[in-house]
Amino acid sequence: MHPPHHIEVLHDALFGFARAMLDRFGAFHPFGGYLSAPDHVVQVDFARAMREDAEAAGSFDALVAALGELDVHAAAHALAIDMRLHPPRDGMTAAIGLHIAQSDGTRIDLVMPYRTRTGLPTEFGPPFVAKGPPLAFRNNRVQGG
Repeated sequence: MHPPHHIEVLHDALFGFARAMLDRFGAFHPFGGYLSAPDHVVQVDFARAMREDAEAAGSFDALVAALGELDVHAAAHALAIDMRLHPPRDGMTAAIGLHIAQSDGTRIDLVMPYRTRTGLPTEFGPPFVAKGPPLAFRNNRVQGG
């Protein structure tokens, strides 16, 4: 089954940025994005919020809620986090957690294990769908209007 277009667009944009940060710095701060037009992703950097209010911004739920409120008319929202895997997968202990939700309720939580390598591009293992309840970005969109 082919993923819905909004999920694919957000996945490509956020995964691409996370991969670039891993290749350059070996890590990344949580960041998000939303679709403000069919193929236009607006990326959101939470690093500033984390410096200003570390307690609130450090809460995963607070990041999800903040992202969902940025554009209540967005077709979809996504959050990317740098996470640790316990137990490791294919010898990889780190992963990109990518959480995407469309306004129609379609949601997916992907985990992409990785290993950084000095002077070489980041190596990725096979992605998998996270178990457990998916993230629920706040959906303020008025139904039918």
